[in-house]
Amino acid sequence: MRIDLTSEPRLLQILRGVVRCRALEAGVPEPEAERLALAVSEAAANVIRHTYGGREDARLALEIRTFPDRLEFVLEDWGPKVCLDQIRHRPLDDVRPGGLGTYFMNCFMDDCSYDPDFAEGNRLRMIKYRQREVAH
Repeated sequence: MRIDLTSEPRLLQILRGVVRCRALEAGVPEPEAERLALAVSEAAANVIRHTYGGREDARLALEIRTFPDRLEFVLEDWGPKVCLDQIRHRPLDDVRPGGLGTYFMNCFMDDCSYDPDFAEGNRLRMIKYRQREVAH
C-alpha cells in the first residue's frame, strides 16, 4: 500500500489513521498499532518541519509493506539530503513539548535506516518485527 500526500501538517492525522488501520489489519494489537502510527507520524512531521522548513506544498509518500515476520514503513521525501550526524532527540530530562520524534521512532520500531542510494531526496525505512508465538 502506498499513500502520497502534500506536506500539510493537518494531513498527519490521515497518515496516522492509515498506519493504524493497516497495522490492525495485519494483526498488530491496538496499543502497538497506536505506537507505530505515532512513530511514522513523527517521522513525517520531522520531514515537514526540518527537511521542508514548514512548506505545505512539498510531497511525501509512505509505503506500508506487510511480510509474515515484519511490517515495513518506507517514508520518502524530495527535499535536501538529511545530515545523519545531526539527527538526535533532545535530552529526556529537558521536559517540554517537541523534540522527541526520533526517540519515539527508535523506541517503537525495531530498525530505522536511511537509504543512501535514494538520489531524489530521503528514504527512511522503519521496520517492526512481529512477535513470534511461543509454543507450550
